[in-house]
Amino acid sequence: MKRRRGVSLRVFVPLASAALLAVVIIGTSQITERHMRTALSNEIQNRLLLEARNLAFLGSLALLNDFPELTLVPLMTDMMKDRPDLALAVVVDHDGRVQGHKDPRQLGSGFVLSRNLVPQTDRPELQPDEIFWEDDDLLVVEVPINHGSEHRLGRVFLGMHKAYETALIGRARHALTRLTAIVLPVFTILTAIMISLFLRPIGTLRKGLERIGRGDLDSPMVVSDRTELGRLADVVNEMADQLKTSRALAQARESEVIETQKEIIHTLGEVVETRSLETANHTRRVGEMCHRLALLAGLSEQEANLLRLAAPMHDVGKIGIPDSILNKPGSLTRKELEIMRSHTTIGYRILTKSERPVLKSAAIIANEHHERWDGRGYPRGLVGEQIHLYGRIVAVADVFDALYSDRVYRKAMPLDEVLDIINVESGHHLDPRLADLMLSHVDTFTAISEEYCE
Repeated sequence: MKRRRGVSLRVFVPLASAALLAVVIIGTSQITERHMRTALSNEIQNRLLLEARNLAFLGSLALLNDFPELTLVPLMTDMMKDRPDLALAVVVDHDGRVQGHKDPRQLGSGFVLSRNLVPQTDRPELQPDEIFWEDDDLLVVEVPINHGSEHRLGRVFLGMHKAYETALIGRARHALTRLTAIVLPVFTILTAIMISLFLRPIGTLRKGLERIGRGDLDSPMVVSDRTELGRLADVVNEMADQLKTSRALAQARESEVIETQKEIIHTLGEVVETRSLETANHTRRVGEMCHRLALLAGLSEQEANLLRLAAPMHDVGKIGIPDSILNKPGSLTRKELEIMRSHTTIGYRILTKSERPVLKSAAIIANEHHERWDGRGYPRGLVGEQIHLYGRIVAVADVFDALYSDRVYRKAMPLDEVLDIINVESGHHLDPRLADLMLSHVDTFTAISEEYCE
């Protein structure tokens, strides 16, 4: 009887165990690689979107300045220099003209995306008017630059070479392959633990990027990983520090601009007061009263502050009225009255040329603060809510201050008479809701008069 030639269990069991373990590890590795590829791709694209949003934030501050290129050109140059993976970084204004580009020669020119790029608008992470464009080589994100809730200043286009994403994923895949080769002799459970530890930094990166996306730049990511993921965390932390510094500088510059605007506005108001022999600080009182009345009417603090700045320029058109009419002691003739009333349209023409929110609001106020609720005002005879809310608010504040302050031709009226006149004019000259708000909070407005008295 022939002996059956067999395989020793000493060889078979280790080989079978090794083969089974290899199949498990290879299968696990393939599944892990797919998840890692998806996660990395999403994180890289979210990072690009985050950088575009941050660039839009910085761009909004720059475009509000008179010379945005002084801020944007160096920023674009440094960004493209430090980030070889970026293929495109452009900031355009609302007219489509380039205001930020690494090449200063492109400033002022029109900007058009390549026709080969296809829009991808169905991504869940996108906000309104944000678009991803892509082709075989590029991934470009378009983000609007907004000021306030409705005003569009321009757009940001930030593009990345897809080869960078592929290379980064490739390096991560090679690292995983090396890790798999090392842990091959180890049991499957240990392999699962190692893979879990390997994927953990991605979750940390995601949470960190989400924090930065929400504006939290004070919580750095702690990733004790020496692979590309760890270095990516370091890069993101450095980017957050740079954004924090840039944001602080931008806020400081914005505060300085706002204070300068306030000084110019109040100086201009004082010039108008001097020419028209108005009571001193009339424009300041009107501005403060409009701010308070706007809050009582339900406007936001931001919009009320805008009204506080714009309201003092309501009579700026009086600059264009001759002194002989402006300061005539007696009654005006019909022709002189027409000229005097033209200060509303003169002020509108002066202010409406600007794109600044404060001056655009001031233009509306200058044009409509003499309109009446009953339609008998000027210059257009608007009725009721056809009159802009800003114009209606300024009308109430202007009437109150005109009656309650000393004038060149008479002393201030007693408060009771002032309130009686406002009550009578409610629904005729003045918006009844705004008039009622003033009457029910009269102490607030008399306090403003006392604070800014001569």
